[in-house]
Amino acid sequence: MIGNDGKAMTRDMVRAAIANYNGQARGSEAFSSIPRALVTLLDNLAVGKTTYVKGADGQMQITRRKDNSIAAG
Repeated sequence: MIGNDGKAMTRDMVRAAIANYNGQARGSEAFSSIPRALVTLLDNLAVGKTTYVKGADGQMQITRRKDNSIAAG
Protein backbone atom coordinates (compact mmCIF):
# COMPACT_ATOMS: atom_id res chain seq x y z
CA MET A 1 0.00 0.00 0.00
CA ILE A 2 1.37 3.37 -0.99
CA GLY A 3 0.71 6.29 1.36
CA ASN A 4 -0.19 9.85 0.48
CA ASP A 5 3.50 10.80 0.56
CA GLY A 6 4.30 8.30 -2.20
CA LYS A 7 6.19 5.89 0.07
CA ALA A 8 5.21 2.36 1.03
CA MET A 9 3.22 2.14 4.26
CA THR A 10 4.21 -0.22 7.09
CA ARG A 11 1.69 -2.54 8.71
CA ASP A 12 1.46 -0.21 11.72
CA MET A 13 0.64 2.71 9.44
CA VAL A 14 -2.10 0.64 7.76
CA ARG A 15 -3.51 -0.29 11.18
CA ALA A 16 -3.57 3.39 12.16
CA ALA A 17 -5.37 4.27 8.92
CA ILE A 18 -7.94 1.55 9.56
CA ALA A 19 -8.49 2.87 13.08
CA ASN A 20 -9.19 6.29 11.54
CA TYR A 21 -11.53 4.67 9.01
CA ASN A 22 -13.49 2.93 11.78
CA GLY A 23 -13.62 5.87 14.17
CA GLN A 24 -13.81 9.10 12.18
CA ALA A 25 -16.54 10.81 10.22
CA ARG A 26 -16.11 10.88 6.44
CA GLY A 27 -15.50 14.62 6.26
CA SER A 28 -12.99 14.87 9.10
CA GLU A 29 -9.38 15.85 8.63
CA ALA A 30 -8.17 12.53 10.09
CA PHE A 31 -10.25 10.62 7.53
CA SER A 32 -8.76 12.63 4.68
CA SER A 33 -5.28 11.45 5.71
CA ILE A 34 -6.17 7.87 4.73
CA PRO A 35 -4.84 6.95 1.26
CA ARG A 36 -7.64 6.97 -1.31
CA ALA A 37 -6.74 3.49 -2.58
CA LEU A 38 -7.17 2.07 0.93
CA VAL A 39 -10.54 3.81 1.37
CA THR A 40 -11.76 2.36 -1.93
CA LEU A 41 -10.57 -1.10 -0.92
CA LEU A 42 -12.25 -0.91 2.50
CA ASP A 43 -15.50 0.54 1.11
CA ASN A 44 -15.87 -2.36 -1.32
CA LEU A 45 -15.08 -5.10 1.19
CA ALA A 46 -18.25 -7.14 1.87
CA VAL A 47 -19.28 -8.34 5.32
CA GLY A 48 -17.44 -11.53 6.24
CA LYS A 49 -14.93 -11.22 3.41
CA THR A 50 -11.18 -10.98 3.76
CA THR A 51 -8.51 -9.31 1.68
CA TYR A 52 -4.79 -8.81 2.02
CA VAL A 53 -2.80 -5.58 1.87
CA LYS A 54 0.93 -5.59 1.27
CA GLY A 55 3.03 -3.07 3.17
CA ALA A 56 6.70 -2.25 3.31
CA ASP A 57 7.29 -4.87 6.02
CA GLY A 58 4.99 -7.64 4.77
CA GLN A 59 1.33 -8.30 4.14
CA MET A 60 -1.61 -8.19 6.52
CA GLN A 61 -5.11 -9.59 6.52
CA ILE A 62 -8.11 -7.22 6.58
CA THR A 63 -11.66 -8.42 7.28
CA ARG A 64 -15.04 -6.67 7.45
CA ARG A 65 -16.95 -7.70 10.57
CA LYS A 66 -20.69 -8.18 10.93
CA ASP A 67 -20.99 -4.76 12.61
CA ASN A 68 -19.44 -3.19 9.46
CA SER A 69 -16.15 -2.31 11.17
CA ILE A 70 -12.81 -3.38 9.73
CA ALA A 71 -10.45 -5.75 11.56
CA ALA A 72 -6.77 -5.78 10.74
CA GLY A 73 -4.87 -8.93 11.58
